[in-house]
Amino acid sequence: MSRNLRIEPNDNELSPEANGVLSKMLNNPDTDYVKAVDLCAVCENDSLRTIKKALSELTDKGYLLRIGNTYAVNKVRITQMKLA
Repeated sequence: MSRNLRIEPNDNELSPEANGVLSKMLNNPDTDYVKAVDLCAVCENDSLRTIKKALSELTDKGYLLRIGNTYAVNKVRITQMKLA
């Protein structure tokens, strides 16, 4: 029986919104490389404005890379996170 492991961000300085967006992007293969508007469809309880603010925070802290309108998980940072 396999156990589903999740990657959990361990940065207490992230806002709750950024923490949630990062967790979603890390643990859902469909969202590790995504545009803000597409991520908004996955995070139904958050507005596009909230998603963009969280993505900006995550980019500023090096968790995400931005290529045009697309955000991608900075996979180098994953090694600094814990499995839950």
